[in-house]
Amino acid sequence: MRRQVVVLLLLLVTALYVRADGYESFTKNGLAYTVVSTKHRIAEVTALEQQESAVLKRAIVPKRIWYKGRRYKVMIIGDGAFGGCWQLKHVELPDCITTLGRGAFAWCIGLKEITLPASVCVIGNDAFSSCPELKAIYVPEEHVERVRKLVPSEMKFLVKEIKSK
Repeated sequence: MRRQVVVLLLLLVTALYVRADGYESFTKNGLAYTVVSTKHRIAEVTALEQQESAVLKRAIVPKRIWYKGRRYKVMIIGDGAFGGCWQLKHVELPDCITTLGRGAFAWCIGLKEITLPASVCVIGNDAFSSCPELKAIYVPEEHVERVRKLVPSEMKFLVKEIKSK
């Protein structure tokens, strides 16, 4: 029992440390970001600028972003970040994205396909919900089975090997 309390306290302190480390928000080139960790220089895409969400057809998420003279690696597409971008048809994600948050692309009714980098290891609930035109989630060949385990059962058939060029 005592060990469990110590472990819980350590987890709580760690969570508070991580929260205190970042959480500064800013916008660049139509995307809103939050600094998740200043120590590890990690940023998350949290949303689109208001005027962009209704008209955006193509989104390119950069690998790194500069903020206050420091370079941050963009590793997370946050909860609902692109949600409701009805006209969005194409998304380019960098090879350092590890997480797609809950509803990250929900209600992107124009999205037909998306290519996920091999680095993706977390796909939140409803990341692609209400995307009726979505026909394929492309991933590198060696990661197809792993990614199929990350998506809901009704979407497993959408996960496909990246097309050869």
